[in-house]
Amino acid sequence: MTVIIKQPLTNVGDPAQIRRLKTDSVPHIFPWKSALTPSQRQRRERGRKLQATEDSRSAWKDVGANVEISLEDFEQEGHENDSGMQPCVPQPIKESVDSHSQTDFNGLHARDFALNDDTFHKLTGLISYNNFAMVFATFGDEVENMNYYYGWKPKMDLEDQFFLTIIRLRMNKPTWETAIMFRIHDKEVSNIFITWINFLYFHFKDIDWWPSRDLVQYFSPTDFRKKFSTTLVIIDGTEIPLQKPKKPIAQQATYSTYKNRNTVKALIGVTPGGLISFVSDVFGGATSDRQICERSNLVNKVESGDSIMADKGFNVQDMFIDPNVEINIPEFFRKKTRLSEKSVLKDRKIASKRVHVERLIGLAKTFKMLTSPLSVTDAPLADAIVTSAFFLCNYRPCIVPTDA
Repeated sequence: MTVIIKQPLTNVGDPAQIRRLKTDSVPHIFPWKSALTPSQRQRRERGRKLQATEDSRSAWKDVGANVEISLEDFEQEGHENDSGMQPCVPQPIKESVDSHSQTDFNGLHARDFALNDDTFHKLTGLISYNNFAMVFATFGDEVENMNYYYGWKPKMDLEDQFFLTIIRLRMNKPTWETAIMFRIHDKEVSNIFITWINFLYFHFKDIDWWPSRDLVQYFSPTDFRKKFSTTLVIIDGTEIPLQKPKKPIAQQATYSTYKNRNTVKALIGVTPGGLISFVSDVFGGATSDRQICERSNLVNKVESGDSIMADKGFNVQDMFIDPNVEINIPEFFRKKTRLSEKSVLKDRKIASKRVHVERLIGLAKTFKMLTSPLSVTDAPLADAIVTSAFFLCNYRPCIVPTDA
């Protein structure tokens, strides 16, 4: 404490040589020294308590270090024990082992939810563990020989690696949060997800999802088959939000005037019965629906006599003249001031049946990775993410009614 002495000094001996305090001097606090605030007092009190706690801990350590227990004491207590219990004998210490090889994997497991279909559906989008196991079984031995992104194979079980991948698709958890859920390192999550999402992309692309005309008609809803018997596929475009790229040319290529933000766009085709039969590669949001049709392989899949149902934006009749394929789209106004009664009824029929593709696109977007902006690290995987999410819907129960 800073003090000031009131009239403190007196001269002793020769003038200005020795100065001593008076015997009746009383110390005083400086009048300009402000008192401690409540917060300062609390900080000082916390500091004193912390120091006292540390001192007590160090004291206990010293006590523990000075205590010696001999085996004879245990043996003597054992002989004096009349209860018949075995004497307490110290066990030999086991040699330490590397924790990486000794610790069991105790994160999430797919089998933990085998009896809880509701939770499993919320985590993965698949209706049950049995449904999940069926999808995993279709991969066969291919999963045993995958080349992982970082060059090393994770110790996690292959089934749980697939489980992790679908959870990231479904819930769009960031890498660090997924690592906490599965109790592994962030880098291992990236190694698993990047490898598996690319594997799913190539696996689903190798499957011929395009059905024959007979199969399409057989599984078409009753009313659909009566009104549009030759329709082989219903097409529509969908856009996936994207974080704004840094490069101006990438911003221009991905900017969608329809969504008013940066997106990637894909062309989706479904059968009248509700099977997703076509998923194009993704393009920048600035790409038109017609350009996507031109760059995709859709023209080569249809045959003469087939018909395609689409929205007004797909003004692609000229592209399908050569294979003699009809395009069922709502009629344009062009120079007309109003539509005829016949045109209105036809457009209503098309709209009532074309809604099936929108339902299936909505089903695919229950995988939240398709609704949240793709990050800079996930954007290069957009093709694989979109393809995997849409074709996984084919393993879910059909949402198109049989009488639609």
